[in-house]
Amino acid sequence: MSDEQKREIEELLLEMETGQLQGKRAERLKSILKNSPAAREDFIQWQLMNAALKLEAEIYPQVDTPALAANPVPAAPTLPRRKDPRIEGIGPVWGTVATLVFLVAAASLFAIQFSGKKEASQLVEKEASSPNPPVSPGRPEKTAEGVALVTRMVDVLWSDPASPLEIGDAIKPGTLAMDQGLVQIEFFCGATLVVEGPAELKIETASLARVRRGRLRATVPPVARGFTLDVDGIRVVDLGTEFGLAVEPGKTDVQVFDGEVEIHSGRQPVRKLPAGQAISRTERGIESAEYSPDRFVTMSELEAKRADQISTRMRNWREWANQLREDPRVLAFYSFDQAGPWGRTLRNSATRPLFDPSGAIVGARRVSGRWTGKGGLEFKHPGDRVRLNIPGEFQSLTFAAWVRIDSLDRLYNSLFLTDHYDQGEPHWQILDSGRLFFSVRWRSDDWKRGQTGQGRAHHPVVSPPFWKPSMSGKWLQIVTTFDAGSGTVTHYLNGRPIHSEKIPEQLMVTTTRIGEATIGNWSIPTRPDEKFAIRNLNGTIDELLILTQAISADEVALMYRKGKP
Repeated sequence: MSDEQKREIEELLLEMETGQLQGKRAERLKSILKNSPAAREDFIQWQLMNAALKLEAEIYPQVDTPALAANPVPAAPTLPRRKDPRIEGIGPVWGTVATLVFLVAAASLFAIQFSGKKEASQLVEKEASSPNPPVSPGRPEKTAEGVALVTRMVDVLWSDPASPLEIGDAIKPGTLAMDQGLVQIEFFCGATLVVEGPAELKIETASLARVRRGRLRATVPPVARGFTLDVDGIRVVDLGTEFGLAVEPGKTDVQVFDGEVEIHSGRQPVRKLPAGQAISRTERGIESAEYSPDRFVTMSELEAKRADQISTRMRNWREWANQLREDPRVLAFYSFDQAGPWGRTLRNSATRPLFDPSGAIVGARRVSGRWTGKGGLEFKHPGDRVRLNIPGEFQSLTFAAWVRIDSLDRLYNSLFLTDHYDQGEPHWQILDSGRLFFSVRWRSDDWKRGQTGQGRAHHPVVSPPFWKPSMSGKWLQIVTTFDAGSGTVTHYLNGRPIHSEKIPEQLMVTTTRIGEATIGNWSIPTRPDEKFAIRNLNGTIDELLILTQAISADEVALMYRKGKP
């Protein structure tokens, strides 16, 4: 299934969830599900997610004190349905879910409606015979690539700027080249390299790398014995130790700081080199060399340099943020950078705020932000949120946030959502598929008044998937601009555009408004049973900006450079 088809399915399912799927749009969804096995799998996953969230809420009540335990909060269901028209052959009625086994069975029964009893029977049989049956039938287990990780960097300039690595990135087999700086690489076997640029390595496996140039220090614990560095015919095989390797044109130096290494060189006998000794290989061959451990950066020295870099970057960010607060386009600037873990007010730091500057923190916990000494707000539980009220009418908008996402385990993962999603109000969130979602409602919510309405009420602009499991716990800058003049929405990740799309003229909004809204969640319970959709972000936010203009790509890139941890 193409990205375009996947996006269309997501839009149709969103309309179905909010009770807007009618007429030709409903028939379109039925047709896709009938003819596409991949689409049916997506629909099953969507239903399973809703039901699993309901089950989670039922078995994990939000009880904070003994007094509340006597009157537990009712379980959170799927998204609230407002007079949702029934679509024959699409939406099974979900009752109380007893176990996840029942979910799989229900999904299989749904498959029977479209694929025939034989296909569904084979699916159930396959589930039963598997020792570890997947929760989502037919979907492969997620995988990641790599044999090592980048764990520290200081002033690194990569030789290929189009493919920069960041802290936390997995390194796949291949060439790793840098023109300057220091980087710490931790191999999956347990060995650690501190590499000083300029340097070039070819990563072969989780326990082998070929060094073409550069200086590095290797720390190899006993569990990683046998870790090997190859330099043009010489192999340095570690026996559980710490050593240095310097490679330059015509010369290779090996120094052993602790333990012992083996030197393999062609057909010559294997030479063991103990701690405190060094050798050099030149065109004359291998000979003893001066022992000089200070030439090689240690992990502790790298950490000290990294700490200095972090301090400098935070200081530069504060200077830039103080200038940004003066920008008349800044509607709201939440830096989350306030002392006191028990304070429940989020202050708008804009110099000339146009509204009550305070936001109310509910549940979310104050934690460290993207630098030591900077604050952030962690959203974990279904009720965690920050409540705001931003009055006024605007035209274009920019939303920018620094976010650390732990997991996309909700169907919708909120960044900033208006409560009522009335005409002109925006929604900004991340789908569980790892796509950035933005929309501004074009017409009033007719379904709230029990009216049927005609046509689509909004045009979601959804990016291609940007999320990978390796991003979990990493700080990301996410920006979305809405240009009311050109009708264009652009999504950015870490200073670079990842998707831009023009909204159809008939769905374009020129006057935007926010009103009551929520950071990191959606709305407050308003129904008699006090149930609410679980849309909270699973992660941390430490900066959120709202501007009354669609800023340029150059301004987004500058914002990223100034705020990069």
